[in-house]
Amino acid sequence: MEDFKKNLLKMGKTNRTVPAVLLIAAVFFLLFGIFMIPHKVQPFDPTSGGYASLNIVYVMGPFAEQTSDGRTVKKYYVAENDKGYWSIISTENSCPFPVYNETISDAGLKTLVPQTAVGQSKKIPKKLAGYLVDYFNNNGFELSLSDYEQYLGDHYLDTTAPLMGSSLVLFIFSAVFFVLSVIVLISFRKNSNHIQTRIQELMQDGEFEPLCQDFQSTGAAFYAGLGLAVSPHYLLDFSNLQYGFSVYPLDQFYNVFKCNMVNGKPTTSNYIALELKNGQRILVAACPNTSKSFNTALDMLKQSVNGGMQW
Repeated sequence: MEDFKKNLLKMGKTNRTVPAVLLIAAVFFLLFGIFMIPHKVQPFDPTSGGYASLNIVYVMGPFAEQTSDGRTVKKYYVAENDKGYWSIISTENSCPFPVYNETISDAGLKTLVPQTAVGQSKKIPKKLAGYLVDYFNNNGFELSLSDYEQYLGDHYLDTTAPLMGSSLVLFIFSAVFFVLSVIVLISFRKNSNHIQTRIQELMQDGEFEPLCQDFQSTGAAFYAGLGLAVSPHYLLDFSNLQYGFSVYPLDQFYNVFKCNMVNGKPTTSNYIALELKNGQRILVAACPNTSKSFNTALDMLKQSVNGGMQW
């Protein structure tokens, strides 16, 4: 009897591959996200991309601002590093570094301690390069779009770009797949509870023992992929797990056949149709394509209901 109960409870986990696939996807995105995190930040090189760091003493500008919905979201500065070289950086609206002639003067430059900025080195867009050239020309430096790269390079350090970068997106995907797998596992748990409740109802009504004995015969089989279990005298339908499963004695049917029509209209699914003597029809084992298990279950039911007659 215990083995029979276990087989019934397993029917509530007909799609056990789904949570497994979801968990594998969650682990994949998690590991890939960890792999994408830059584990070593290189010193900023104004001629190449990637995550980098720059020791900034002070900045000049801003020479350009980026806005969104009328709100400044990013500012672009010329930064001097601890070696006296100039580079282009971008910051949030509130600049965390000393701004020349705003928060620091010539007298205070010698007292400044370099601050390390970390971000992503990005290509300087052509439009931004135009603002940069105008800024230098307006401040007495001769610079043009054809030669600014010789002095400042063609990349700027975006200090607003998080080191996690694309890893954040991958971590979000991982979390989504993990949550989905948990939801599926919870549904499995609920299905098992519904089946357990149905078993208790049958035991209280004295109907479980005959079922158990009939399913101990060699002619009984469970078809998890079809949500169906068949014995010589009973059919168990697990298509609506909210109510556990339905029990149909086979002696109440007079015909069984393969069907792909519902309410007189063709469907894309195939069913095993069982007809009652009052003309009512029950459809079970819905599937888009017939399989070996579908045909085997159909033959078993035909043998019990139709006496093996093909229809």
